[in-house]
Amino acid sequence: MNLFDKSKGAPRFIDSLQTGENVSWFYRVQEIVKKKTKNGDDFLDLTLMDKTGRLPAKVWSNVGEYHKLLRAGDIYKISGEIRDYRGKKQITVSHLRALVSGDPGFDPGDFNETPPFDSEALLAEAFTLLDGNLSDPHLRRLGELFKEEYGPVFSQAYGAQKIHHAFAGGLLQHTHSLLKMILAIAPHYDLDKELLLIGALFHDIGKTAEFKTQPALETTLAGGLLGHLVISLKIFLEMKNKVTDFPEALSIRIQHLIVSHHGQKEYGSPEVPKTKEAYLLHLLDLLDSRLNIFSEQLKNGEAQKLFSDFNQALGTRILLNK
Repeated sequence: MNLFDKSKGAPRFIDSLQTGENVSWFYRVQEIVKKKTKNGDDFLDLTLMDKTGRLPAKVWSNVGEYHKLLRAGDIYKISGEIRDYRGKKQITVSHLRALVSGDPGFDPGDFNETPPFDSEALLAEAFTLLDGNLSDPHLRRLGELFKEEYGPVFSQAYGAQKIHHAFAGGLLQHTHSLLKMILAIAPHYDLDKELLLIGALFHDIGKTAEFKTQPALETTLAGGLLGHLVISLKIFLEMKNKVTDFPEALSIRIQHLIVSHHGQKEYGSPEVPKTKEAYLLHLLDLLDSRLNIFSEQLKNGEAQKLFSDFNQALGTRILLNK
């Protein structure tokens, strides 16, 4: 049966695909990696996407031809079978071709990534939390400037490329979680919640410049050469300089929160946490990222599998079938 040019019925979005079925639909190729099997044969390892998510794909035949055809960020008509590989869905590609003008069923809107939640409502809630808990006039003004300059891009930015919150709106969801946890935990330990709230707001803002999503998700020049810690620090300093008479000691404490939140120098922080607030921000950042990995594994894992594949970030396999 030749599935290649059959485009009948509703769109075959990634989040609706089921193991064992054949599919022939339009997908954007986000990533292309040419690899070799144990026997030395070439194959292509692809990442496909549409507005509902991403899906790994493997090309075992016509590798040379397809490798020349493919370009990251472009949309292709892809046919193949959805298979299970170590508890996750992937497509084994049988055919692919470039998009043709007038292709029946194609809708460019199917590739506009949107957050998997109401980003406007979550953004409004985040700034409501800040507004209700910042009394220091310098920090309040800093929050206002942040909202004015970064609100729209903040609500759509990725939290990462692969590890955690790796989706449109992921940065907002991650930061919102930190704000709520800070308000719950800081009072218990008599910590400076206002300092922590601003630290959480700025800690990853550099990710808005570390990645670009069009035509494909990839690291920018600044992201690759500086990294998001340096970019976040730069954004904070530039914005802080717009606030009249911003206290230098307060500035340094916020900078410390930003540069130390990875926790260890081998993980990219130029300095380790040296205040209780910095240590808490590091732990909350780690907690939220790891629990998001659990959530994504549970969402994307095959229902019939008891455990996931080994996850490098978690250092274990997780229970899927409760």
